Amino acid sequence: MNKDNIKKVQQLLYVWISKFEKKSLESIKQNCDYLNEIYQIKLQNPIWEFFWPLVFNGVIDHVGNGFYALSEPIVLDYGTHFYNINVIPKGVNSQYVSVGITLSEKYDEIKCKTIRPSATAILKSYPCIKDVVDAFPKSLEDESNLKYINWKSKRGLAELEKGGLVRFFSLPEQLYLRLLPPRNINPEAYALAYCLTRVENNELNGKYNSATRQLTMPTFAMPFMVYRVLLLECMASKQLPRKHVQDYTFENISAGSVKQLNRIFCNTIQYE
Repeated sequence: MNKDNIKKVQQLLYVWISKFEKKSLESIKQNCDYLNEIYQIKLQNPIWEFFWPLVFNGVIDHVGNGFYALSEPIVLDYGTHFYNINVIPKGVNSQYVSVGITLSEKYDEIKCKTIRPSATAILKSYPCIKDVVDAFPKSLEDESNLKYINWKSKRGLAELEKGGLVRFFSLPEQLYLRLLPPRNINPEAYALAYCLTRVENNELNGKYNSATRQLTMPTFAMPFMVYRVLLLECMASKQLPRKHVQDYTFENISAGSVKQLNRIFCNTIQYE
């Protein structure tokens, strides 16, 4: 897998989306498949390498009903340095960071919103994942028909083929059953339900080293709204999250942010 080619394709995809008010996820997927073939990158699921990193990094947003568009241009002011999102400063030198994001040492008077990010403050506004899933619609589906993601415990996220794949969150011993909204309604529903499945099965959603202030979280079913906030905190020290095979690593994450993450993820961030 050629990383340079992937970056090139991401840039092409970003420019293409920028030409429209919004694009459907289906049309984005088709374009990702086309670019994967044209550039002979040979990915099995190209949308996850081309498109979703742009969503995770905050340069593209879900705008409703399965449509996506470039996010609002914004400057992140860290006092000593500035990140420019979907905007190119004209009066100062800037350094390429990733698609749609540049870094500058000086502030440029750009006609767009400027904020001083506080990851902990943003996380405080996030609800607990249990409350989010609990707000999903109740279901009267026969629980015995469900196929559970955790087939051993048969608790948590489950699926049913019913004229298309339908997903549920089920705790059979409590007669608790919620219907997950489809991705076009809530693109985070699956990830949040998967994280809660870890909670219900005594699995971790992350590990935090208090001495090094390093946080690791699973790459699979990472809610992108949480990733974005942790990205903001990494940017304070001019760093970006690192992706490994099964984990993301976030550097210089404050104890206050981890406290909020443990509230959000029901105390499944382990301290080391």
